[in-house]
Amino acid sequence: MKGILITGGEQPDFSLVSDLFSSAEPIYICAADSGLDYCRKNSVGPDYILGDMDSLENRSLLDDYPEDMIEEHPAEKDYTDTELGLIHLREKGCSSIVLIGGGGGRLDHIIALLSIFDRPAPPELWITANERVHFIEDRYSGNGLPGETVSLFPVGTDLCRMKSRGLKWPLDKLSWKKGDVGISNALVDKEFSITMSSGRLILIRELKSPLQPL
Repeated sequence: MKGILITGGEQPDFSLVSDLFSSAEPIYICAADSGLDYCRKNSVGPDYILGDMDSLENRSLLDDYPEDMIEEHPAEKDYTDTELGLIHLREKGCSSIVLIGGGGGRLDHIIALLSIFDRPAPPELWITANERVHFIEDRYSGNGLPGETVSLFPVGTDLCRMKSRGLKWPLDKLSWKKGDVGISNALVDKEFSITMSSGRLILIRELKSPLQPL
């Protein structure tokens, strides 16, 4: 089962992500706090709602849902609403997770979201209003236009060694550790790929066109 977690912050235009909600495989949708506002605006029916609900436009929206699909938490808690959503989706058995939202806003919130990729079983894809962040643990292959900018960052604690195809500056001879960066690489072909020998990366691309189902 695939999981989609919709959280607050800056969120993408729904036309760019609507296809992610279509899949032959079952999809489980969790709305974290004001992620419920995004669901309502775009006629998405969540399977579960959780969080401290301090960012909802109107708390009375919760009255439209049965109590057993709402998990309310105090504002003072050990985990962010996004973290609670990820925990819930993993507990439901979701094999892959897409995170929608979480862009813009407070810098500490952004850093907290990025730290999720240093931990076990992060989202496969994180989509903000303007970017798409792909987690790469094995291999990533994608399509784009020559000249498109991509940036890469090592995550986790293991040394990153990888091979690439279709990038202006190949990654083949690099050994990256946490703190190294690969800012503003560029595509030279319509197709490109990154294959990891060790370690994990996140790949950041601009969100410009509709995404296909995973």
